[in-house]
Amino acid sequence: MERLAGSDPRQVGPYALVGRLGAGGMGAVYLGRSSGGRTVAVKVVRPDLAGDGEFRDRFRREVAAARLVSGAFTAPVVDADPDAGVPWMATAFVPGVPLSRAVAAHGPLPEAALRMLTAGLAEALVGVHAAQVVHRDLKPANVLLALDGPHVIDFGIARATDGTALTSTGAVIGSAPYMSPEQALGQHLTPASDVFSLGTTVVFAARGESPFGDGAGAAVLFRVVHTEPDLSAVPESLRPLIGRCLAKDPAERPSPREVIAAVEGPRPGAGPLPAPGTGPGDRPDPRLALLAGVAHAGSPVDAPRLPDGWLPGPVAADVLALRAALAAPAPEPPAPATPPLAAPPSGPPAPPPPGPGRRRLLLGLAAGTLAAGAGAAWALNRDSGTAGGAKEPGGAKASGSTGKPRPSAESVPDAKLAWQARLPSSVAQVLPGSGIVACVMLETVVGLDRRGRTAWTVRVGDHDLLPSVAGPNVQTLAAVDGDRLHVSGSRFALSGSRAGVLSVRTADGKDARVTLLDDPPAIGVLSFPGVRAGRAFLSPLLEAGSGTTSTAVWAVDLAGRRTAWVHTTEATPVFWGLPSTGGGLLYADAQRLVALDAGGRTAWTKETAAVLVGAAGRYFLAADKQGTLSALDPADGRAVWKVPKVVPASPRGGGCATDEKGETVFVLLRDEDGGMSLTALGAADGRTRWRTPLPAEPAGGSLGALGARLLCADGNVYRMGADGTLWAFSAASGAARWKFGGFKGNDLLKVAWSAGDRRLCVSDVAATTVAALDANGA
Repeated sequence: MERLAGSDPRQVGPYALVGRLGAGGMGAVYLGRSSGGRTVAVKVVRPDLAGDGEFRDRFRREVAAARLVSGAFTAPVVDADPDAGVPWMATAFVPGVPLSRAVAAHGPLPEAALRMLTAGLAEALVGVHAAQVVHRDLKPANVLLALDGPHVIDFGIARATDGTALTSTGAVIGSAPYMSPEQALGQHLTPASDVFSLGTTVVFAARGESPFGDGAGAAVLFRVVHTEPDLSAVPESLRPLIGRCLAKDPAERPSPREVIAAVEGPRPGAGPLPAPGTGPGDRPDPRLALLAGVAHAGSPVDAPRLPDGWLPGPVAADVLALRAALAAPAPEPPAPATPPLAAPPSGPPAPPPPGPGRRRLLLGLAAGTLAAGAGAAWALNRDSGTAGGAKEPGGAKASGSTGKPRPSAESVPDAKLAWQARLPSSVAQVLPGSGIVACVMLETVVGLDRRGRTAWTVRVGDHDLLPSVAGPNVQTLAAVDGDRLHVSGSRFALSGSRAGVLSVRTADGKDARVTLLDDPPAIGVLSFPGVRAGRAFLSPLLEAGSGTTSTAVWAVDLAGRRTAWVHTTEATPVFWGLPSTGGGLLYADAQRLVALDAGGRTAWTKETAAVLVGAAGRYFLAADKQGTLSALDPADGRAVWKVPKVVPASPRGGGCATDEKGETVFVLLRDEDGGMSLTALGAADGRTRWRTPLPAEPAGGSLGALGARLLCADGNVYRMGADGTLWAFSAASGAARWKFGGFKGNDLLKVAWSAGDRRLCVSDVAATTVAALDANGA
């Protein structure tokens, strides 16, 4: 939990806010307490959504529906004011540990806990379905393990932002490993879909992973629809019941009440359930007695009786630690200058008021945030070998590598948005071109004009294709080349599927052309690396037979609307490099680099775990774990030049950028003082053309949490900072031109961006918003 910032409200309705739990697509989530000491999670809607009448109506209807949900094993809405100036709602705060975290930390649950989990989830679904709500996203992360049993959270309230009804058809919403087959196919959902998800969640608790495995979303969905689940880890007493829950036909699944009856029925040969902390494989945890005493002494949350045989000792100790933290003194009273529900300023957030630092409550972030139905704050691996960025409190300081002073962020002008628009659903990718910003969504592609207004809409389904978009995530599934937009998709059906590309004119969305991959059979497209010299390069997911899948590289001749070649890969490609000439490409999976020639044949491979891949001029680019960037000859993989101390790419790629001619490479280099410099290298020889120290990372920001994320277009090099600040630098000199802080605090893994056509375009997939900044920042 974070301390309240100067722009955060201090009071919402009758609840005093004591900390910030996180932020989601709808707004921010806070830990609140009533005057009577009740602890709740309070979600405050973003001001820009509050002014949208259509959103407010949907929010009002869904809060009303959520109020009907009740039961011992849910986290219901306890208070809300959808008609307030800034709408808000409060849910019961469940002091529990997410099932996903408990299993990751302590391993699968024992049989007694699995039975309690199964019955508790079914009981929760009874309450949810009685309110005519289909949960649609029951999964381990949405189940909190509390002392009184499992609690299902996030039962549809957050759906107000996706523009759909609670039980709409055609929208694939959920998490692939826990979806029902009918949900994976975008069909009408009934309560039986939640029963299927119950089954997958119980299997996860028994074996540590979904019964259909993990991996790329399309591959998992294929297994959900076509293959049988792995129930080998489920105890024999539960296996028949869970098998019925996972029936492909919804009509063959039991109802939640039937699940409860089956679990509570007699078990042949079963003895007494073990006491908590003494089950098979449990070790007595010395924290239990101490923490139990603390929790009962001062916790504002009533302490229920522990059900016999419920939580294993280590998990119970974790839960008690959360409950004990609620007994900690509340932070000092807030400064009265900030009014309740104050709208955030248009500029960067104000710093917290001066004074002694507040004690951070030792609460599990996910427990509070998920109970309110909001997304948890993103967290990535912060490798100690990755530069964290200098965090200097004051004036300029020499970088230690260039001798140049490290500028302050305040010295860089602030840019203004050209426009911002909200669309009906999440925009997985934005692509500017021909005066249009193309927005790729679940079912449609929308073209926005230079003022952010809808210029055209293309329903991909009208061309017998389904876009490869899988939920509200950043994905690279389309590309702009010249005056045309190319969008990947698939013809997804039980009888078989084929990957495809839909091409339209970017200016008006017309002149549609479809190219299909006829052989080998492909389920869909995982990524779309780009277009070079009239060829589109895609990574389809192939159907390998017997329920298995593989990946490939598919080269499409766009003019001839035919397949140029298909190269089957040994593992799923992660990073890509497409040179502007030569016709080949480079890709990296988790263990190797693979170079392909113009005919799709393997030119060479290197066993290395690359952290950055790209291309400049005629050379491939790759950086190893030590941060050495090499320019590689496409013919034989020989290193032409090397540069050390390169910052790895972010999980979304973008570790390097090149100018339009492919003559200059832009990367981030580590400096001796722990900071970074944006550096321009000659593509032909690797020589430094200029090196500009970057402003110090703000407190709390960490380069290790993001990595390098760069773009180059229209004479600018763009950088996404670890705190969400967007920066523009001169590609010619490295001089900082402007910065924009409007995306600070966002989950950066949910932010898509692209540059070109004199604009930098950004999509917040969690909030269904798209924004554009002019290249000059004005």
